[in-house]
Order: sequence, then structure tokens, then C-alpha cells
Amino acid sequence: MWGFLLCFAATASGTILHYAFDMPAPYGLLTLPKLLGVSGGVLLTFGAAKLAWLKPKGDKTLGDVRVWGGEMVFILLLLAVAVTGLMLYAVGGSVLMPALLTLHLGAILAFFLLMPFSKMVHGFYRPTSLVRDAQLK
Repeated sequence: MWGFLLCFAATASGTILHYAFDMPAPYGLLTLPKLLGVSGGVLLTFGAAKLAWLKPKGDKTLGDVRVWGGEMVFILLLLAVAVTGLMLYAVGGSVLMPALLTLHLGAILAFFLLMPFSKMVHGFYRPTSLVRDAQLK
């Protein structure tokens, strides 16, 4: 969770730097987007890899076996987002950058398009339902 939140904060801080302060990317190593993104990417990579490693070892009868494969693919997609993001940092301004950026942004697009059909959507629906409940009271 923390890796995902740090990556989101990195994207938000980069957007603010770009549009509010007219500081377009690429950013140096000691800037907020880079510090948040690299640390978040490392945490996200380890977390998703550990989930992918643990999922086959779990008791499949505890959940709906019909969705097991979809859950595993979603975890691997999250891992792909994290790894390609870190690889973007590693390749810098090399000739691999355009292709890798396309792969990374495609993985992010697929991740967010599939999110409503996964358990991760709970992170968005729960705060919304708490706010609505508070409004009704």
C-alpha cells in the first residue's frame, strides 16, 4: 500500500512542479518526484512480487476459485507497472526510453482500467461511503 501511495504522490508532485512552477521533467535525483517515485517503486516491486509468490501457496478454497486467475494477473500487472517505472529511471535518456515509456504508460492504463473490477477499488469506495454516511447523519 505504501509503495502505491508513494508512487501516486510522486506523480502528483511532478504534475504540480510541471504545471504550477513551470519545471518540466526530467527531474534530478534529489527532487520530490524522484525521491517519492524511486522509494515507492521499490516498495511496490517488493510488495507485488511477494504477493505473487504467496498467492499460489494460499488456500484456494477460502476465496472464489473462479476469480483466482484474474487476481493473479492483476498482481502481475501491478508488478509490471512498478518494474517498468524503475527501469525508466535506470535507462535515463537512452534510446530505450521511448519504447519503455510506452510500455510503462500502457501498463498504467491497463491497471486503472481494470481497477474497478478488482479488490483495489475498495480503497476508493470506502472513503466515499464514509463521507456520504457522515453527510446523512
